[in-house]
Amino acid sequence: MIIDIHVHPFYHETKILNEMQMAGVDRGVLLGVDVDPLDVDKPEIKKKLRKRYLTAGYGFHTLRFASIEDNIKHFYETLIDYYPELKTSNQEIGDLVRRNPNKFLGFGSVNPNKEEAYVQEKLEQISDLGLKGVKLLPTLQLFSPIETENFKRICDYCEKNKKVLLYHTGCDPGPWEIPELSEDANPKYLEPILEYYSPIIILAHFGSYSAYKPGIWFNEAIEIGKKFDNVYFDSSAVSSFVFRQKNLKRIKEEIGLDRLIYGSDYPVVWGSSMKYEVDVIKGCKLITEDEKENILGLNAANILNLAPY
Repeated sequence: MIIDIHVHPFYHETKILNEMQMAGVDRGVLLGVDVDPLDVDKPEIKKKLRKRYLTAGYGFHTLRFASIEDNIKHFYETLIDYYPELKTSNQEIGDLVRRNPNKFLGFGSVNPNKEEAYVQEKLEQISDLGLKGVKLLPTLQLFSPIETENFKRICDYCEKNKKVLLYHTGCDPGPWEIPELSEDANPKYLEPILEYYSPIIILAHFGSYSAYKPGIWFNEAIEIGKKFDNVYFDSSAVSSFVFRQKNLKRIKEEIGLDRLIYGSDYPVVWGSSMKYEVDVIKGCKLITEDEKENILGLNAANILNLAPY
């Protein structure tokens, strides 16, 4: 069994199914994303973005527009024009799963910046649609896990309803390649929340995604994993970093490979594919065949309550 825990439905379902077949992937977890570029205009978010950008030392001369928030909004508009499916609704994810119940699983999404009633409605929708989890991105959704009360509500919901929380860690494309702007996606900020809430949480990209600083918050991710056994990790977009001998040895010794999960981030990573990411794991000489089987599917099947086959 091979389960891809991290798939974006940017293409028609037939193309995704063909990609899965070529890679030998049995089940793909499709991810919703609930983002709103207008959140950039909120005074507290503007203030935070400006402060962090100036702290980074880049200066306004590097901006295309007058302010960092205008640049982020422009990036959003361009991204959504190119990938309109970026804003994939919970209903759309539910429909894809309903049409392909033996191939797809779904994670919904909810924007923590919205009102409490909005968040509650989205969480109820996730339950009604039978989706398996919730996808959050502190980068594109512009929220702080320690300052946003709705994040606590989402963690509480996931814990009580046995939903998996897939949480982006590391940098992100565009302006979020600046580490200071992606700071909220540093795994260390999850610690005070996980002291009180215990959902099954997967740290997407193992805290390590960065085009310019690969492994940027790998150490912080390891430390969170050591403190909380409900924390898992996916290798999406960072397999070339995670499966290096030094890093894999550390994961195995300090956390255990039973909490490492295969994900492709398909089709986001340029030049990659589901098959490439599967082959990285299958071809890794540092792990046993049993460990490969666990990483590729059984670890995910365990937290998703799927019977192995």
